[in-house]
Amino acid sequence: MKRVLAVLLLILLTLQVTSCIQLKPEYRAEEPNDGTAHDGTETLAPADALDAVFPSWSDVEKNAKLFLTATENPIVDATDAAYSYTDMATDLQILANAYPTHLSYRSIGKSVAGRDIYLAVLGNPDAPRQIVVSAGIHAREYMTPLLVMKQIEYILAYRNDGACNGFSYASILEKYCFYIVPMSNPDGIMLSQEGLSSLSDTELCDKIFSIYYADFAAGITNAGNVNEYLKYWKANAAGTDLNRNFDALWEEYDRIFRPSCQNYKGPSAASEPETQALVTLTESLNNIQAVLCIHSQGEVLYWDCGQNAALSEATRAFTAMIAARNGYYIVDEQNNDASYSDWCALEKGLIAVTVETGTGSCPLPIEQFETIWSDNFDLLLLSAVYFE
Repeated sequence: MKRVLAVLLLILLTLQVTSCIQLKPEYRAEEPNDGTAHDGTETLAPADALDAVFPSWSDVEKNAKLFLTATENPIVDATDAAYSYTDMATDLQILANAYPTHLSYRSIGKSVAGRDIYLAVLGNPDAPRQIVVSAGIHAREYMTPLLVMKQIEYILAYRNDGACNGFSYASILEKYCFYIVPMSNPDGIMLSQEGLSSLSDTELCDKIFSIYYADFAAGITNAGNVNEYLKYWKANAAGTDLNRNFDALWEEYDRIFRPSCQNYKGPSAASEPETQALVTLTESLNNIQAVLCIHSQGEVLYWDCGQNAALSEATRAFTAMIAARNGYYIVDEQNNDASYSDWCALEKGLIAVTVETGTGSCPLPIEQFETIWSDNFDLLLLSAVYFE
């Protein structure tokens, strides 16, 4: 009898342990969207019942680390720092096909060299609230597109199981829509990764050469050849620093007055097609809660653009929430450089924060990605929950 009871107890314990092992989500396609209208009236549903579905979800950071290091069926490959334009476009297509109810993507414009500037739409497009995310606006900071694409994959993979500060991922995706531009400067990123071979336009190549010679003569670079120089390129293919090209104190910015690898504000405010794409997107949305501008490097947060008092207070509080999560240093000095965050804050009255990920010189090595991921994997979700 004792032996029978022991066997039964062993079986029960085995079943209990097995039910608790669910750290890796299944990569399964969703059912097609049935077209049901969303009126956006629901409040975010608490995640009280998640323990029954995902007993170990309380250890969110462990789940995120396991997700990053899993070698079975990853869509976004986080093992190579040189996450390319082709990688991003391919991954967007795969993710959208796998999760059509929660993700779509489209082009919102063309770059100087004719590449599509892709927008990922994550969540409910009819949701009453929006979060806007821009990454990869500076060419050599190409680890930021990898970060936001991995964030998209992570949220989708755990869409039915995950929880953030007591709210289920499913309810966040129902009430919010994340408008994410993973690679705001595709030409510049490919110049930084692959050099002149990334451009097929001979006139653009000739222009890059002339910029290189001018920067070399001015002491801005000491690189012995153009491709070595391009590794540290920040601008678009026309030599305009896109994050100095927005119509917010643009006239006052005066670092350099010709095309360069960095800091040239362009011939006029919003002169560049990449800048125009972000402006048009932002102006098309009617209830943006916050704008996240993802950059590298320094592990700091910029928020003060000289906003009015009420917006300044709201932006500083939102920034404090981010700092409490990722441990980054809050820079309280005012920073005006005709950036996207400046334009969002000063011209559109939006909460806008620049998140500078990683440390050291860009391009950042892949060895830093695990730490960057650990610090920021839930940044988008926390930003939405903050406004509840």
